[in-house]
Amino acid sequence: MHLPLRRSLLAALFMLLFIGVGAAGRDVTEVAEAPSDSPAGPLAGTNWRLVRFQSMDDAIGEIRPEDPSAYMMLLDADGSVRMQLACNRAMGTWSAAPASDAISGTFRFGPLAITKALCPPPSMDERIARNAQWVRGYLLRDGLLHLSLMADAGIYSWEPVPAEILGGEFGSEPDPEIEVALRAAAPDYADTIVGNDGWAKYVYGRVDLNTDGRHEVLVLPMGSFFCGTGGCNLYLFSESEAGYDLISTFPRSRLPLIASPHKTAGWHDLIRRESGGGMPPAYVRYRFDGTRYDESARLPAEPAPAGIRLLDGDYSYATGFPLPPRPE
Repeated sequence: MHLPLRRSLLAALFMLLFIGVGAAGRDVTEVAEAPSDSPAGPLAGTNWRLVRFQSMDDAIGEIRPEDPSAYMMLLDADGSVRMQLACNRAMGTWSAAPASDAISGTFRFGPLAITKALCPPPSMDERIARNAQWVRGYLLRDGLLHLSLMADAGIYSWEPVPAEILGGEFGSEPDPEIEVALRAAAPDYADTIVGNDGWAKYVYGRVDLNTDGRHEVLVLPMGSFFCGTGGCNLYLFSESEAGYDLISTFPRSRLPLIASPHKTAGWHDLIRRESGGGMPPAYVRYRFDGTRYDESARLPAEPAPAGIRLLDGDYSYATGFPLPPRPE
């Protein structure tokens, strides 16, 4: 970024600390002391990844992450924030008061709970953890979200998470080919052993986990044959000309599944929630080994991992699609 443009952007954001009055008439001090429980405005419910940090200190200058997807920030509409950093996770609260121009305003993070893993350089984890408490303003410009630090100390610029890694919305119609794939993946599911509650049911969603333009399909069957007190088996299939091919099965799963910003072998790591069935609440991370997903780490139940929530929403056995068993 050229120096005049950089100084202009920093100056514009710095002025927000003094003239940015929210739609509700609150100044920056009031926003800092009383974060909104349900933020409104253009930032609520948005998902971002880090593009750069720009400092006015010429000794620091501009810092860009090697992989923007290693630094993700979800600003939930309920006022909570989740961050996935290179080696750490953070969660807490955020608040914003839009100015009259609708593209800028004051911004403040509440206290953030941040894990303290040591990352090899050139990680930006420590810088972000240190600077978060000093964020005071925001500006939406050129498709980016710019968060400014107080005292003209610098700007963090974020871009929207690319649409190609989003997805996983629930399918709206039954898919006979998915049913064929499920019966092949669970060959014991037959007329003579359908479960105590009758036929199983299923929900599914499509998502591109390796950004190759082709969908993978997440399928959660429900019913006593596929489920226990700890959750249900969750299946991941790839689309092929012949139908669907099984990639991996995730046991004792509960929705939503989380697609981490971190990739292994070109595929997003996946994180499932585990609770019940005698197991303490936890998250389990899976990484792709070139052929399938294997369990790689167990994570604490708090804070919740950042990432894209797949198959996130209302679902139940009553609203699932019936899964006819394999005839004998």
